[in-house]
Amino acid sequence: MGNGQKKAASNTKVRDNGAKLIFDDPVLCAEFLRGYVDVDLLKNVRPEDIEDISERFLPLWQEGRDSDSVKKIRLPDSELYLIAIVEHQSKVYYDMAFKLLRYIVLVLTDYENEQEKLHKGITKTKGFKYLPVLPIVYYEGASRWTAAKTFHEKVHLSDVIGKYVPEFEYLVVPLTDYTNQDLIWKT
Repeated sequence: MGNGQKKAASNTKVRDNGAKLIFDDPVLCAEFLRGYVDVDLLKNVRPEDIEDISERFLPLWQEGRDSDSVKKIRLPDSELYLIAIVEHQSKVYYDMAFKLLRYIVLVLTDYENEQEKLHKGITKTKGFKYLPVLPIVYYEGASRWTAAKTFHEKVHLSDVIGKYVPEFEYLVVPLTDYTNQDLIWKT
């Protein structure tokens, strides 16, 4: 790798373009999920298993979030999908857990509406289940990510009423630990 590439990789604008490149391309996205997301179900994900459904959510997001990405991923032994939400951040965003909770609700509401169109009344049946959602923060900042990674940590008195507070954790991928080449070529 030449000096020009290393210098460009540390530039936030180039990193943002690199992130967009990775998540817009099913081959690179599959490589990223296999190499950087420690979820066994994703270890064999192929480019043809990935469908970008981001445009469904752009009108619902309050800010112009054209770099955020929502993927529907077919799992190998199941008819279910895994939806990965990828949030691009250049600085620590301390309300990320709540922001991701809103995204998760939007994605699951869309899934529920889709299923109702296919099978009227299905979501009101005992056996209906929502899809799993894997929230990922693709962090481009220079400092360490110090925000709470669970929604539970962000709720006052969650230690007292714990089981009644929605609980999930999001994955942070700190880009300062990798060059664009590392991200593209890790398998």
